[in-house]
Amino acid sequence: MLAKLNTHTPQRAMLWFVIALYSVEFLDELIYGMVGAVLPHLKTDLALTYTQVGMLFTIPGLIAMMAEPIIGLLGDTRYRRALVLGGIASTTLGLFLVGSGHTFLVVLLAFTMMASASGAYVNLAQATLIDLNPSRSEQTMARWVLLGYIGVAAAPLIATAAFYLGYGWRGLYLALAGVAGLYTAMLLRQRFDAHAGANEESASPRRLAQLLMAGLRNSELLKWMLLTEMADLMLDKFLEVTGLYFADVVGVGLNAASGAVAVATTVGLVGSVALVPILERVRGLRLLRVTAAIVMIAYVAFLLLPFVWLKYLLLGLISFCAAPWYPALHAKSYDALPGQSGLVMAVGALANITSLFVPVVIGRIADVVGLQWAMWLLALGPVALIVGLPCGNNGVGPDGRS
Repeated sequence: MLAKLNTHTPQRAMLWFVIALYSVEFLDELIYGMVGAVLPHLKTDLALTYTQVGMLFTIPGLIAMMAEPIIGLLGDTRYRRALVLGGIASTTLGLFLVGSGHTFLVVLLAFTMMASASGAYVNLAQATLIDLNPSRSEQTMARWVLLGYIGVAAAPLIATAAFYLGYGWRGLYLALAGVAGLYTAMLLRQRFDAHAGANEESASPRRLAQLLMAGLRNSELLKWMLLTEMADLMLDKFLEVTGLYFADVVGVGLNAASGAVAVATTVGLVGSVALVPILERVRGLRLLRVTAAIVMIAYVAFLLLPFVWLKYLLLGLISFCAAPWYPALHAKSYDALPGQSGLVMAVGALANITSLFVPVVIGRIADVVGLQWAMWLLALGPVALIVGLPCGNNGVGPDGRS
C-alpha cells in the first residue's frame, strides 16, 4: 500500500503542477479581458483622451520590452521559480493600484507593473509547459489558448453583469487583486525545473548576451515571431478597441459596447474549443491560410456595412476564425529552438516592438481623423498572413499533414 502511494504521489504532484501552469493563463486573460470591458467606463471616469488610452498600452509595453529579454534569458537558469512568484505578486499589487487609483499616472504605473510582471509569470509558465512535452507544442498551445479564452470571455460577462447591477469598475479590479493573491499562494510550493538549465549555476552576462544574439540570428524563429506579431493586430489589438469602436463609432450605449467585447471573447472561446480536436487531425498552417482569407473579407465588411446587428455577427465570425492564429504561430516559434523556451521568450519580447506602437498610433489617428479610419490599420494582420505564410509543400509535417 505504501509503495502504491509513493508511486501515485509524484503523478498527482505533476498533475497539479500542470493545472497550476495552465491556470496562470486563465488568470492573465481574465485580467486582460477586464481591461477591454471596462475601458469605456475608465476613459469616461478619468476623462482620458484617445492618445492617453493608447499610452496605457504602449508605454507599459515599451518598458516590458526592455525587461522581458532579461527575464527570458534568466528563465533558462535556476531563477525561473523566483521570477514566476515575483511576477504574480507584482500583478496583485498592480491590480490593487488600478482599483484604488484616481489619476491617469497612477493607472499608467499600475499597467506598467502588470505588463512587465506578465512577462515573468505568464510567459515562463507557458515555456515550462512546452518544456514538459516539446513534441506536442501545437496541442499544448491550443489548450493554453483555450484556458486563456475562458478567462478573457468570462471577464466581459462578469463586467457587463456587474455594470447592469450597478457595481463600478473599481470594485472589479480590487476583486481581481484578491484572486491574484490566491494564485500567488497556489504557485508558492511549485517547482520550475523542467528546462535544461534548471540545475545549473546562473550564466554570466556575456553568455546570456551570446545566447540572445544567436536567437536573433535565427531566421526561422524571426519569421514566425513577426507573423505572430502581425496576427496580433486582429487578436489583442482589435479586442482592445472593440468596446470603444461600438461606443464611439457605432453609437451603442456603454453597456452594449461592453457586450460587444463579450461577443468577441465568447465566440473566440467557441473557436478555441473547436481548435483542440482539430489540431489532432489538421496542421495549424492549413487552418491559418484559410482563416486569414475569411477574416480579411469579414473585417472589411465589418468596417463598411452600417447595420449594427450585422457588425455583431461579423465580429463573432472574425473572433471564431482568428482562434487558431496565436497557438499555431507561437508553437512554430518554440519548434525553431527546441529546449530553449526562455530564449524564445527573450527574442519574442524584442520582436514585440513591431506592434508595441499600434495602440498609440491608433489613438493618435483616431484623435485626428476619427476612430473609424484608424481601425483600417488592423487589416494589416490578415494581409500579413495571406502574404507571409508558406504555401504548397512548405510547412507539411512528417505525417503528411499541412
